[in-house]
Amino acid sequence: MIRYFKKRSVVLGMAFVLALVIIGAAAMPVTAKNKPQRDVWEWTKKNLNPTWMEWGEKYWPTKPVRGGIYRSASTAYVGMLNPNHWPVTDWGVISSIYEGITAYDGNYNQRVTWLMESWEYKTPSELIMKLKPGVTYHDGTPFNAESLKYTFDWIGDKKNGAWTRGMQRAIKSLEVVDEYTLRWRTHKPWGHFPNGFFAFQISQKALMGDVAMREAKSAAKKLKRAEKNTAKLEKQAKAAASKGGEAAEKARTKLVKARKKLEQIKLASAEAAKRAEGHISTDLYPVGTGPYMYDEAKSGNYIQLKRNPNWWFGRSIGRPDMPYFDGLRTTVIPDPSIQLANLRSGRIDVMYITKAQYSMLKDDKNFYVHVFPSNTQVGMIFNHTGPARDIRVRKAISHAIDRKALMAGTQFGLARDASCYFPSDHWAHNPALKPVKYDPELSKKLLAEAGFAKGLTLTGTTGNTPSSQAVSEAIKGMLAKIGVNWKVDAVDAVSGADRLKNLEFDVSMWAAAYIQDPDSLSWYHHPKGAWNNGRIKNNKVVPLIEAARIEIDQSKRQKIYHRIEELMYENYDDIWLWGEVSALTLSKKVQGWNNKMYIENRTWYTSSHPMWFKDGRP
Repeated sequence: MIRYFKKRSVVLGMAFVLALVIIGAAAMPVTAKNKPQRDVWEWTKKNLNPTWMEWGEKYWPTKPVRGGIYRSASTAYVGMLNPNHWPVTDWGVISSIYEGITAYDGNYNQRVTWLMESWEYKTPSELIMKLKPGVTYHDGTPFNAESLKYTFDWIGDKKNGAWTRGMQRAIKSLEVVDEYTLRWRTHKPWGHFPNGFFAFQISQKALMGDVAMREAKSAAKKLKRAEKNTAKLEKQAKAAASKGGEAAEKARTKLVKARKKLEQIKLASAEAAKRAEGHISTDLYPVGTGPYMYDEAKSGNYIQLKRNPNWWFGRSIGRPDMPYFDGLRTTVIPDPSIQLANLRSGRIDVMYITKAQYSMLKDDKNFYVHVFPSNTQVGMIFNHTGPARDIRVRKAISHAIDRKALMAGTQFGLARDASCYFPSDHWAHNPALKPVKYDPELSKKLLAEAGFAKGLTLTGTTGNTPSSQAVSEAIKGMLAKIGVNWKVDAVDAVSGADRLKNLEFDVSMWAAAYIQDPDSLSWYHHPKGAWNNGRIKNNKVVPLIEAARIEIDQSKRQKIYHRIEELMYENYDDIWLWGEVSALTLSKKVQGWNNKMYIENRTWYTSSHPMWFKDGRP
């Protein structure tokens, strides 16, 4: 989205999947054959044991200990607990409850299996997917082909209000082949598998309960209307009876039909209410397959999860004590300075510290402080229908910004060079591209050539957080030096989205968060993208975006994205300032975070390596 994003909670010990799952690594786990319950992961010469498959001293010098509630803070309450409903503001909590069929590695390659065991393209438009046996939901029901198909169908039914429904446009059909096998057919080749559908798996039983609740509410409304209509006809029939004749007979006939229909509706409503009886909406009571399950919550205040004693992964590798914490508790603390006070006093065990706080804690012996690059790119987004339709204006703005100074002065060095949309360690990034040079004299020259020698006023938005405003003020000063008056408004996320949608900006602060599958750039750069809204159409890029979507060969797809970035770069489509670098701080009581393994393996690592307390308590 076009805003600064809250840091995610990857340290809950499991994967953050949003988007939600990504494409790529060659090594794929293959389980033992000819067994109804496959409880070990086997490796062959073809499928090598990956670097994340390590729980010995190379991973951590001491052994895990069970116990304790792991406490974290969030700037906002998690929101809806069914991730297909909006809003969701804490994906770390969501990914502790639910799991995806894949994970991603250190280069954000998505073809890393998790709940899925394997897949095979029969044709470019037909895919056979095999799921991992022996996985159960928190309510004890099985995760299998039927439950995955039901989740898919539930999302596709517009009556269920899933914001993720649009992700399924590429899918033609989904067929259950056997208990753990599905056949996917697409309208076109599925190049960005498995990002064509939302990946979090939800209990079929729970979703059926949601449907029953929806139908019960609908039936109750229908019954209320029928009762009102019948009461009206009763009055009319009574009035007509006093007059007698044909009018009275018609009124009686209508009333008889209405009463009969009312009885039918009452019966249907009662049946619908019975089906929904005792069910709690998945927006409030989530049911996934993840290592933690819902315990209790107070909306706007906190949410607490409890350990899933039947988590499939721990059993599959002979470590049934996984996960190790008895529970996870996330408390809403909007102010980072108050979060830090809670961390220092021991009331919370973990915090993604702000960049300004990093220098205060990096040498503190009471904490582990880990720094790692993230897959969020920060920059500025142009509205190409205004003054920025002229490439000279876009170039002038881009060259007027001193990126090195911004990273040093506002990010305290916790940032890395960015040259285009994808982070530098993303498999789709074009390594030949270099960051745009700071050259204010060139900017002045370009503005004069574009007819703005006497100056130019541009509008825009930024986030309403202190850090966002600090960056914007610094950029505003840089633009002023070349004669550009940037009238930037600090707004909340909703207002910023509205301004973007209505094209009420010239150039705004922007962040592409958690970039996973490269097709996410289409949200901004394809005319039909959710965050385009007519702001840009690069005629050279659009056909390549569409070509990449249907290319199933990873190496060929990579070349297409290299060319896309090259064209975006040459056209100065937007401004790329830096790639984010995160600073994670843990109490020394928390054990088991191997930063090197995380950088190399990302959610494949966090999914498989839950942390623990040194003595089993905070």
